[in-house]
Formats: sequence, structure tokens, C-alpha cells
Amino acid sequence: MEIITIQFSDPMLYDRLHTLSVEYSLSADLLVSLAVKRLLDDVEAIRDLRNGKVKLE
Repeated sequence: MEIITIQFSDPMLYDRLHTLSVEYSLSADLLVSLAVKRLLDDVEAIRDLRNGKVKLE
């Protein structure tokens, strides 16, 4: 497992993350991991669309 340190340039972003963490009883680490995974999945989907791949469900 890799350890990555994230520094927030916007203090309000950290506050919102902390609020969600408390509200849903989830760790901030888990929320950050989910957000990064979603970002990477979205980037991959955009790349696929740009390359002409169409995902039918």
C-alpha cells in the first residue's frame, strides 16, 4: 500500500471533508480514496469516448 499526503489549498474543502466524515461516520481517508477513484474512472471514461469506444450497458 502506498501512502500519499494530500495538502488542501482551500481550507473550506478540508472543512467540508471533515463534516462529511463525521456526518456519515466514515474516515476522511476513505472519502478521499473514493473521490480519487471516481476522478480516475471519469478520466478513463472520457479517454475511451475520445478514442471512439462506446460503453453499452
